Amino acid sequence: MNERILVVDDDPLTGELTATLLKEAGFDVILLQDSLQAVDTVKKSQPALAVLDILMPGIDGLSLCHKLKNDPQTKGVKVAVVSGKAFHADRKRATDYGADLFIEKPYDVDTFAERIGALIAGKPVPPPPPSAELAQAAIPVPADAKIRLKVWGCRSLNPFKGGEPSRYGRETSCVSAVVGDCLLVFDAGSGIIPLGKAIVADGKYREIWLFLTHFHQDHIEGLGQFAPIYAAGYKINISGAKDPAESMHDRIQRILEAAPPELGAVQADIQLYEMMEENYEVIPGVFVAPFFSNHPGTTLGFTVNAEGRKFIYCPDSEIYGDQGTAMQDYDDRLSKIVRDADLLMHDGRYLDSDYQVRKNNGHSSWLSTLELAARSGIKRLILFHHDDAYNDPLLDGIARDAKAHIAQKGYTLQIQLAQEALEIGL
Repeated sequence: MNERILVVDDDPLTGELTATLLKEAGFDVILLQDSLQAVDTVKKSQPALAVLDILMPGIDGLSLCHKLKNDPQTKGVKVAVVSGKAFHADRKRATDYGADLFIEKPYDVDTFAERIGALIAGKPVPPPPPSAELAQAAIPVPADAKIRLKVWGCRSLNPFKGGEPSRYGRETSCVSAVVGDCLLVFDAGSGIIPLGKAIVADGKYREIWLFLTHFHQDHIEGLGQFAPIYAAGYKINISGAKDPAESMHDRIQRILEAAPPELGAVQADIQLYEMMEENYEVIPGVFVAPFFSNHPGTTLGFTVNAEGRKFIYCPDSEIYGDQGTAMQDYDDRLSKIVRDADLLMHDGRYLDSDYQVRKNNGHSSWLSTLELAARSGIKRLILFHHDDAYNDPLLDGIARDAKAHIAQKGYTLQIQLAQEALEIGL
């Protein structure tokens, strides 16, 4: 291994540590403390990657990243921003300016060189080890839980810029809920593919209720590969919104016709139901009430009442918060629907700063969702539908900021970010 790396860091201790770790891993390292020399040094030495601190005299690391990525002679050099200045805005600017990776100081010395090496090799960059704080954030499932939910996918569909794996997962929307001996499934994003394999392997649930919020790709892209559809002995009840543009039958048929041919013929008994804003007793004692959510196209959220518990699944929904006007009554309407729920799983896709430039696209900022949940008496909030461009450190930051906001305001609700394999008991 002889790939060249330029390290630009005005702090001699941190710079030397970074250079030493990379040299020990077999890289050819140039250490530079004067950021004003960085562009010329990159042009002369042609490194595979530049490691840039942010806070440096002369020219800061983000401006340097911007210069490198916008110069035809240097735009091909990969950039890793390595800094203790790791606010959400800085991470976002780094991504916007073309940085390929952001590593927060103090970094993990045991995995630092491995992560840099993966980036240079064009391989998925391993995430940093989870902190003790995050490991302690899990909320145990009560032994006497009447409803057990599991997240199989919670991401948006935007093309992800970084490519590294994520502790929060990369699959799109799908959540399962076991109520007694019954299985409910919400949405059929790519997360339904591993769920389907688990259902067939287990063999316990032969009747499945699948509730689709809408037909955007990240909520139906896994349906054609849902294993129980191609296995004998299954009954699948698919429910979704009644839409004047296209019938449920035509939508589902089109999806299944496009499924990979190697899956074989449809063998399950599939029943289709078009739902309105009514209260349906889909299974004795299990009531599902759809409601229209604030999202482009005909989109539903679902309220489920069963076993004396109430939970809401509403992954695509724009809460206006402080941006709302007197004529936009969605926030008040939603607050009445979700009031006093044991669990609310709701769209919390954006940083507030991102929401300001992406408003009216049908998604919420995490802060607006948290505030609505707090004033609606929600006991537990799961922020859902993470933007696919958000990496783990940024999502970890949202989790910390949300908990700090709750503590500052004196709210009582529990909060978590959705992540694959998260299990929730009610």
